[in-house]
Amino acid sequence: MTAQEERDFVTGAFQKLKERSWFPGKTFEPSAITEQEIAAFEQAHQVKLPSLYKTFLTSFLLPADECGQICAICDNGGDLSPLWQMIDSPRTMEDVSDRMEILQEIREFCELPEDCFQNLIPIGDWGAGWGPLCIDLSRPEEKVDRDDPSTWSLVWFDHEEFEWDETYLGDDGLLHGRAALPDLKTFLEEYFYGSLEARSAQEEGIEPTYAWYQATLER
Repeated sequence: MTAQEERDFVTGAFQKLKERSWFPGKTFEPSAITEQEIAAFEQAHQVKLPSLYKTFLTSFLLPADECGQICAICDNGGDLSPLWQMIDSPRTMEDVSDRMEILQEIREFCELPEDCFQNLIPIGDWGAGWGPLCIDLSRPEEKVDRDDPSTWSLVWFDHEEFEWDETYLGDDGLLHGRAALPDLKTFLEEYFYGSLEARSAQEEGIEPTYAWYQATLER
């Protein structure tokens, strides 16, 4: 996508999230993060963030008092089912750095190699509590194969797994989590645009409305 296409896509994602009744009575405030601040972050951490993620960071903010919790229909190996997420909505790039520091604490606890987290940018929590959701920078989005989960750039780490060296540490010395979704675009399509809801309604006979998602918390 071009820069304008990315901007239109992210803006449309927030608009669609609102149309789907998420965060009722709330407004999405514009982000104050600048491209200059992102560039400084990249230089400080020696990383290159995906273009679409930078567009997301500089677009809008989710309501601060809602913890960024969103549910949507997710494709779990061909099985459509609801899955809650906690999505980070950083107010500053320092917020992103703080999330990275939490990963470093895990590194120290598990006695992992010092640079094994350098490919990971935390962006939320998979399953709204299962474990950190990250962008794996070592898996470029332009090389993602939707039919090959080993190439997917969105990964998650089970917080109940303590043998990270045996479970997630690759031969390249980097940590690679469980495959979550192909890329950030797919994440926004499913969780902001609700791209699988129509198919779910047709196949399952249930209209996955905002109220229906909230009711899943009581099951």
